[in-house]
Amino acid sequence: AQNTIAGNGVGISHELINLEITSPEVPDLTLIDLPGIARVAVGNQPQDIGLQIKALIKKYIQRQQTINLVVVPCNVDIATTEALSMAHEVDPDGDRTIGILTKPDLVDKGAEKNVVNVAQNLTYRLKKGYMIVKCRGQQEITDKLSLAEATKKEMMFFQTHPYFRVLLEEGKATVPRLAERLTTELIWHINKSLPLLENQIRESHLSAVEELRQCGEHIPNTDADKMFFLVEKIKVFNRNIERLVDGEEVVKEKETRLYNKLREEFKNWVLVLAANSQKVKNIIHEEVSKYENQYRGKELLGFVNYKTFETIVQQYIQQLVEPALSMLQKTVETVRQTFIDTAKTHFGEFSNLNQTARNKIEDIKTKQAETAANMIHLQFRMEQLVYCQDQIYSEILQRMREQAFNTDGSMSQAPSLKLSASNNSSSVSSITEIGMHLNAYFLETSKRLANQIPFIIQYFMLQENGDYLQKAMMQILQEKDQYSWLLQEQNETALKRKFLKEKIYRLTQARRALYKFSS
Repeated sequence: AQNTIAGNGVGISHELINLEITSPEVPDLTLIDLPGIARVAVGNQPQDIGLQIKALIKKYIQRQQTINLVVVPCNVDIATTEALSMAHEVDPDGDRTIGILTKPDLVDKGAEKNVVNVAQNLTYRLKKGYMIVKCRGQQEITDKLSLAEATKKEMMFFQTHPYFRVLLEEGKATVPRLAERLTTELIWHINKSLPLLENQIRESHLSAVEELRQCGEHIPNTDADKMFFLVEKIKVFNRNIERLVDGEEVVKEKETRLYNKLREEFKNWVLVLAANSQKVKNIIHEEVSKYENQYRGKELLGFVNYKTFETIVQQYIQQLVEPALSMLQKTVETVRQTFIDTAKTHFGEFSNLNQTARNKIEDIKTKQAETAANMIHLQFRMEQLVYCQDQIYSEILQRMREQAFNTDGSMSQAPSLKLSASNNSSSVSSITEIGMHLNAYFLETSKRLANQIPFIIQYFMLQENGDYLQKAMMQILQEKDQYSWLLQEQNETALKRKFLKEKIYRLTQARRALYKFSS
């Protein structure tokens, strides 16, 4: 079998050769005999045979359900053994590693004490310690020495050996003692691993059930059943769209709700408004001087020209249109992608239905984005009117003046007004006055726009967009002649459904077996 699978002395195979031994006299154990670590390629073996073997060994020893037996001849330096190093790499705490010493009959005279020290866990310490065994030699195998006879010879060897006899007395020697030890260790390890194993099986079972739910049990045959099937699929999809709009969707770990993503964009909009207001403060002297020279009429020096104030306000508010539309576009793309991902989750196994949903998402998104953009443009056209309620404006202006002047009436060093030394007192007074008016108006306008633009975007791109999409999906049900086309499955879906059902059955059986074992 070995030559058939891996070739005659050529390489290795990841395929297992199963040998089952049934007898009332053998322990209930499952052993996996892994190949020895080769250092050089021999004959027709591939040059990387050593790496292949190490990869194969690591595949098995890193599993938390295994107990690793590191087999080391007594006549080698255990500290330099590569197998022990690999076991330590995957089991650094030593909870799953037992050292097995072999060939005690080949130990050089004078080295026996060192072997005893290793077996007694005094040299290279392992948490679970060591066992020592004497297996049949090649000559004994050739002479067809039975296992029963070999066991007797092994017992005699340890009983009569002047150094190794102590290991027999400590229960650390012979194959039968090793079998007993492994059975005990296996039971202990199973009991320790049961909670973790139960959790893994439960999580796998839940995951498989959810995948099967998304696939659907099966595609109905009759038109009536197809309609009920499609209704249920669309109802679940619409329910999830509604949760997205309401900010109540279920998200996985490290994922973010759609509403929180949009809230971050709205926070950035507040920063844009603040930056625009600060920009006005920084260049107010230059702007006022320019507009005073351009628009001042017959009024005397120092009087505030309303046209100057109005023009500055209109110019800088107009500069906010592009950032607002940019925020709209980012929001549109975020909502669009989230809706498309939701459609894929619910309809991914039905390519035609999924594509139909995507088309409706794109169409509705385009119309709603255009409507929202028009509303934003309308909002900024209204902002050109430069208006604020008298009571609100007077309160804000009063606060601005209190900040600009000290209690004794002298002007404070307001950071918002940058004045040159050449300004006369009347010019300074005029610039200071119009600066306070601009600060007051932009403060109130920023408050209004900070909420109003997000309101527009939320209403059209979340509320209206979600509502129209749900209605459009329900309208699909009116096209009865399209049911079969919409419910055409991808080729691999049926195979996936069969695989998941079999997986769920196996996991259910495993859970029952674990329950019986635990009880």
